[in-house]
Amino acid sequence: IVDLDVKRNRNREALRALHKDPDPDDKAMVCFGNMFIELPKSKTKEMMQKDQEHLDEEINKLRKELRVKVNRLFEAQGKAELKGFNLNPMTPEEMKLINRILEG
Repeated sequence: IVDLDVKRNRNREALRALHKDPDPDDKAMVCFGNMFIELPKSKTKEMMQKDQEHLDEEINKLRKELRVKVNRLFEAQGKAELKGFNLNPMTPEEMKLINRILEG
């Protein structure tokens, strides 16, 4: 998860640098493995955004699997399951309803 997060942050920084560039029609040098390739910036942005989405999906998948693995580890150690570890965040709709109830 940490390695994928580092890659995601590097992609985010590169995307931000491409967005700030005053000449969007120019080309960018992109590193693929151990070689650099010159590509149009629009194509580079598109590829990086797809990669960013893929990294987000992988990180979320690993985080979901982590909960199960931690519970199995605790079970193998003879410890009780962690309380509150399987919580899910509230959706924006649920938050709106809670706020309406609290406001009266």
